[in-house]
Amino acid sequence: MIKYCRNCVYPETKPDLSLDENEICDACRFIDVKDTTDWQLRKKELIEILEKFKNKDGSNYDCVIPVSGGKDSTFQTYIIKKEFGLNPLCVSYHLPEFTDLGRQNLENLKNLGVDCLEFTPNPEICRQMQKTALIEFGDAQWPEHFGIFTVPVQVAVKYKIPLIIWGENPQSDYGGPLKDMENQYLDRKWCENYGTRVGGQSKSFVGPEIMLKHGIERKFLNPYIYPSDEEINSIGVTGIFLGHFIRWNIKEQLKKVQELGFKVHDGPTEGTFTNYENLDNKIQGIHDYFKWIKFGYGRCSDSASIQIRLKQINREEGMKLVNQHEGKLPEKFLNEFLKQWEMSRDEFLSITEKFTNKELFKQDDHGNLIRDKYGNIEKINYDNIN
Repeated sequence: MIKYCRNCVYPETKPDLSLDENEICDACRFIDVKDTTDWQLRKKELIEILEKFKNKDGSNYDCVIPVSGGKDSTFQTYIIKKEFGLNPLCVSYHLPEFTDLGRQNLENLKNLGVDCLEFTPNPEICRQMQKTALIEFGDAQWPEHFGIFTVPVQVAVKYKIPLIIWGENPQSDYGGPLKDMENQYLDRKWCENYGTRVGGQSKSFVGPEIMLKHGIERKFLNPYIYPSDEEINSIGVTGIFLGHFIRWNIKEQLKKVQELGFKVHDGPTEGTFTNYENLDNKIQGIHDYFKWIKFGYGRCSDSASIQIRLKQINREEGMKLVNQHEGKLPEKFLNEFLKQWEMSRDEFLSITEKFTNKELFKQDDHGNLIRDKYGNIEKINYDNIN
């Protein structure tokens, strides 16, 4: 039976997560680091960095802010534009399957008084990449995983804007080696180790060149190529995590961005109990489902664990939410994607079977996954995460 963190609901099967001798995960242990951090000193450090990179004569933008149609983007833009008074260029990479709510929130973000450069990839090529990555790696979100990290850096190089301001370091909320959870920089090394890891399970970086082997011509890969070290160094491009310098609290930040006009779902997002995550991306539900079948946890575990650490729910409540919301096939947009990929439902289910860690799920006497009438599978000891 797999072990779970005794404070939150993360399993030991989560990539890069580790449990200590008391079976507490590193994401929960990092709360102690946050609680003892001098955030006033960190803010002063941030001010010094912003002043260093600020364009003094107004001939260029002060920084690049990668944005989407999500809550963090609005918060980042608000803080940098309104609190610190910089003139950012917001850069958005979003898939062709952009939701209406994502569009609404991105337009609202622009109303904070910023220029925004949007990049949407070639839909035909994007669909080919999605299908290829789903079949080969169990990761249909592959184009976005690269594009959100490469396009803003490409823009920074081309526009000669040396500072990029990202949001929170994901390791701080979702776990990872403690040394990386304190990292203030997002650079090529971080992207290769965490941001663009193919399929979530690969321990080595697999670059966009892999698509050449699957019939995608090199000329279509340009959006997914990280600038060379020579290009980076010529401009002095530096990416920082805003969450390293100000304490990140998604619930408090959500209140603020809603005051600014940010909109959420009427009900829970697919696969979890919250209504404020992944509002702009139709494919996220499919990605989160593959995370669940590979590693035994999904978006609800992420959200519940964060709220447990913020002391907004307890672990028992978190476990109930996980049991209620995780593990269901992502039906909301599935038919839309199956049509785009020219794929049958049975073909999709066979792909899910290929990537399912069968040690985590119930099987019949012949080793076949047991499915209910909707096609859902059930975890072994699903209710016992103690």
